[in-house]
Amino acid sequence: MTVLVTGAAGFLGSHVTDVLIARGERPRVLLRPGDSLGPLAGVDAEICTGDVNDAAAIAAALRGVDRVLHCAARTGPWGPDSEYERTNVRGLENLVRAAISGGVQRIVHVSSITVHGNNVGGEADESAPLRAEPNPYSRSKVAGERLLGRLVRDEGAPVTVVRPGWIYGPRDTASFARLAHMIEKGRMIMVGPGTNHVPLIYVHDAAAAVVLASEVGGLTGRSYLLVNDEPVTQRDYLGAIAAQLGVPAPTRRIPYPVAVLLGATAENLGRLTRRQQPPPIMRYGLQLLGGENRFIISRARHELGFSPQVDLAEGVSRSIEWYRDACRAPEEAKVAS
Repeated sequence: MTVLVTGAAGFLGSHVTDVLIARGERPRVLLRPGDSLGPLAGVDAEICTGDVNDAAAIAAALRGVDRVLHCAARTGPWGPDSEYERTNVRGLENLVRAAISGGVQRIVHVSSITVHGNNVGGEADESAPLRAEPNPYSRSKVAGERLLGRLVRDEGAPVTVVRPGWIYGPRDTASFARLAHMIEKGRMIMVGPGTNHVPLIYVHDAAAAVVLASEVGGLTGRSYLLVNDEPVTQRDYLGAIAAQLGVPAPTRRIPYPVAVLLGATAENLGRLTRRQQPPPIMRYGLQLLGGENRFIISRARHELGFSPQVDLAEGVSRSIEWYRDACRAPEEAKVAS
């Protein structure tokens, strides 16, 4: 059976590719034109190049494919809505329709817990309503899921949706490396008292769950939250990173409502000045770090057979080992040794 992985050069997609190869498969991977191989360099995979909105390229990539693991997405909470719409909604529709035409048996779409909002204020499972936050990433992910619901209902699209939590681990330059750097330099400030729960999942566990969702029968139209349900607070997470780095844990705090207000202000100023780069603080990250988000994964455990294998201590240990090797400047690594 041939498996196509989209977004395979990205953080999660590269780990999904690793899982497939470790299981003895030779996946087909789709890269955007101009993307470097990155972590795919030297792996035993069939490389295809194309954009999800290029009908001819997608048709070629899908030829002979049985399963599609759709990890490609426009991520981050800052940028023109049109860019997110193009990839996360129109590109998604193009891929799914082409897969239906090509006789693909299963499509696993990687969504996000953000479709339930960035702060659920307690516990939530898959029955929680979809709620778009005021950023283009969240809006496009909600729109993508609603589109898939219509395609499943009206056209029998063989789609299963997974909603990973806050993924961390090796190759996470967007989030983990930034947190580790701020903690290492003594610049990290907790959002709120630090007792809130954060919805973490180690990247290898998330990748393994994506593959599982493509293999279990009878899952068309189903959605699955993916987090490590070990209860981890913000203070636990930041403290574990600090301990692995051998530096003091963060103790400075900013009240959660104040942080969110500052994030909103920074976003408004950024829009008024037509800022291209993301503001230094934004509500998306502040709510993820300081909100109360405990997601229940009973459905994934029972229907997928999903069982997180990597706890916080081991996950942070592996992640810091990668961070030391890949993210520190050469002079910093020399001083640390």
